[in-house]
Amino acid sequence: MLQNQITINAKPDSRGKPGGGGSGGITGKVIALDAGHGGDNLGAQYPANSGSNGLIFEKDVNLAVVYALKAKLEAAGATVVLVRTCDESITLRQRADLATAECKAVSGHDCDAFLAVHHNGNIDATHDGTLTIYNNGGQNKAFATALHNALIASLELPDEGYLSGGYGSTIYGRFTQALSEGYYITNTDEANANLLQPEVVVCQNNGLDYSVHMGDRTNQEADALLEGFVNFFSK
Repeated sequence: MLQNQITINAKPDSRGKPGGGGSGGITGKVIALDAGHGGDNLGAQYPANSGSNGLIFEKDVNLAVVYALKAKLEAAGATVVLVRTCDESITLRQRADLATAECKAVSGHDCDAFLAVHHNGNIDATHDGTLTIYNNGGQNKAFATALHNALIASLELPDEGYLSGGYGSTIYGRFTQALSEGYYITNTDEANANLLQPEVVVCQNNGLDYSVHMGDRTNQEADALLEGFVNFFSK
């Protein structure tokens, strides 16, 4: 079910370009994707601070975007490894170590890029915006900028700029990496848009099907992130 939905959305157009955009230098790249939080770590919740009684958990929105983006990147010619494949709990250092091991297992070298997908939270249910995080400068800053510019252009939300240094999984690993905060899952409009998406089984958790909401909003963000990857590698 997931594969049918994602493959259709990621299908190259008549020019051989995923979603109408150019794949550029992305072909052959080995990319690690990490869906932030997981397990007992819910991330942000809607309504804000509702805990396990929430209607939406950030960990699930992150997972939906990662699976959608994985299909789109692979359609563009990249090799993709997932750090969190379902609803497991993983520490920040373990995420970097898993990414390193998985990239080397499939390619013999380190990841060409690592993206941690997150969504933000705020006690104000009207607040929304896009933020991107990176550690240090150089390639990390260039990668974060490419992702951020694509997200801003697509999602058309307030630009909350960047944070640099000491945040999330970006403090570990020796590869080009960034952390995206596409929007605020605590925003009422965003929450409603997510709830309107159909539930799709993306993985199995302890032998049971695990479903997340996945549809237009998920694909819009995944398409933007794909464009960010393409723009970064094309340069």
